[in-house]
Formats: sequence, structure tokens, C-alpha cells
Amino acid sequence: MSKVVLSALSVLGLAACAVSSTDEEVLGESQEALIGLNGGFYGSDTLFNAITDALNRSIPSLPITYLGTGTGRGEQCLEGTGSAPCNTKAQTIAPMSRDLNGTCDSGQKSNRVALDAVYIWSDKLADQTATGATTASVKGAFCGDGDGDATSCAAFDTWGEFTSGSTSPSNSLVVYRRDDLSGTTDIFKALTGCTVFCSNVQIVVDDEIAGPRLSTDTPGTSSLVPVPCAATDSATDCIGKLVGANVNAIGYAGGDAKVASGSYENKYLRVNSIEPSVTNIRKLITDPSNAYPYSRFLYLNEGNGTRDAAEQDFLDWIIANKLNFEDALTDAGFISCTGSSLTPLACGSTGTTCPRNSSL
Repeated sequence: MSKVVLSALSVLGLAACAVSSTDEEVLGESQEALIGLNGGFYGSDTLFNAITDALNRSIPSLPITYLGTGTGRGEQCLEGTGSAPCNTKAQTIAPMSRDLNGTCDSGQKSNRVALDAVYIWSDKLADQTATGATTASVKGAFCGDGDGDATSCAAFDTWGEFTSGSTSPSNSLVVYRRDDLSGTTDIFKALTGCTVFCSNVQIVVDDEIAGPRLSTDTPGTSSLVPVPCAATDSATDCIGKLVGANVNAIGYAGGDAKVASGSYENKYLRVNSIEPSVTNIRKLITDPSNAYPYSRFLYLNEGNGTRDAAEQDFLDWIIANKLNFEDALTDAGFISCTGSSLTPLACGSTGTTCPRNSSL
């Protein structure tokens, strides 16, 4: 069953709750929450394939599906601060590509589970010969001086202005980004200094009906489906295909945007001559000043609403099968924090906002 069909089924069955609980409680099946029969939960689109794989590895017939759509949406559903169904605390687990925002509320947990990076993707080397950029040129191409000033954006709007060694230095850049619900966008803005994007930057969003679409498409329709993207693709997957289909395109996205072969094969660009390798991304823990500039942690964060039984079952499975869960993350292209099967999910004792669930 496709992502879109699962999403539609899940949204039809949404219910919500707002009774406080700690992360240690196991709650009865009679208590209603977002999670339930044909239920679904929101969170990082970057993590869509990994969390879907983890659910498939976990308890057979567990009545829970992962909807993705963005870290911001997952956080809204943890805190009850979004539009329905997230106007109440509709879930208590949210895979996120950044930590929780703001101050830590009682019962919330910040759980780092892996490493990733915000990659700058371009067409494959055989077509686009440029192999690197700088932090200054990445900022310039996406947001100019940081505030999206037209003159500063124009200074970086061709391949020759963006970087050296390009197949097509006089060609205009085609630029794609994730939307503002995306934790990847939050991290990208924080690490680059972008606040307002250049007007030519195209936004790829998740649509629960149409699949990935441009923000300028009518909701429920997509100019990106069926070519180059599929309705079942996440926005991250779609950005990977968009840049692989266009020699002039770049886009930022997580590691899951990699297309290794075929018509939409792509590659990442080095930044400041630093490759986003496992070694250079792990330096975020051991040697931050020499890490790949856009390295980041990935999270399985917890809220303080009422936890549904199926949601608790999934969390219990993760706690009891940490290595299997980490394998789902690394199989999707993400990076374990230690590289040792003896210490799965060992990414530090706390996030920057809330304490870590000690069972993880």
C-alpha cells in the first residue's frame, strides 16, 4: 500500500487526547490518541523510509503507520500547537531532524538516535562536473545576504558564480528546498544564517493526497508526479530526483535523497573542501570545528500527552531492539553515532533541550 493511501486511511481515523503522562507509563488500549487502528503519526520527512522500515521490522500487524510530512508537524502533534489533528497532543513520539524547540516541558524527552547531514545535492558527475562549493556560495545561492536581497541573490545565480569546475558555468541555477515545516530547513537556516530565501528558490512540500509537489501547485495536485517523482516519494526523495534530472539544479536535503543509479542519479557537493563522509560527520561529536559544516543529529523525541498502546509497543520494541532500530536508520543512509554494534543509539546523554529517555 502506498504512502498516500496509508496517509488517507490514517487521517480518517484520527482521535486525540491531552492527559499528561510520563514516558514510563504503559497506557490501556481504551485511551484514544492519534495512534490506533489504521493510525498514523507525524514527524521528519527525512526519516520517512527509515521509520517505515523500523515499523516493518517491529511487532507484526502493529496498527500504526508513519506519515512523515515534516519535523515541525511532528512537534505540533507532540505539543498540541498545530491545526487538526495536531491542535491537541495527538501523539507522544516524533522522529525529528532537529531537537525540540523552546523550553523543555515536564515529561518531554530529547533522544538523539543517529547522525546525518544537510547535503547539497546536484546532478551526477558525468553530467555536472562541479564537485564542491563553499559555505558562502551555498548561502548566496539560497538566500543571498541571508535576507533574500535580490541583488545579493543575483550574485550567485549562475553555476559560474556559485562554484568553479561546472559543466555549464553560464547557466542559471535551478534551486530547490524543503518547506518551513521541515526540520531540515530549520537546521539549514541555523547553519547558513539564512532567514529569507531568494525568490527563485522552489519549495518542495509533502501533500498527503498528491505526494510531493511544488508549493505553487494547487493542494491535492502535483506538477512533479509522475515525472520525475512518484506519488509515494517523500519530499526528500523528490528533491534527490529533481536534481538528478537537471544538470543545472541544486537542492538541500538529508542523506535519504541519494539516488545511486538510473535516470535520476545524483551526487553531493563537498562544502569548504570537506566531504560529508561518515568520518567527517561523526566529528560533530568528537571534533566539531572540523566536521562537515552541515552535520546534524537525528532524534526520536517524546512528548507528554497520553500514550496509546500501539505507540508504547513501538517504543518498547525500539528499547528492546536498539541495534535492529539502528540498522533501519543506517540502511536508509544515516550514520550511527559510535559505529559499534555494542553501543547502538549511543549519541550522548541528552539533547540540547530536554533530558534523554534513560532506557534509550
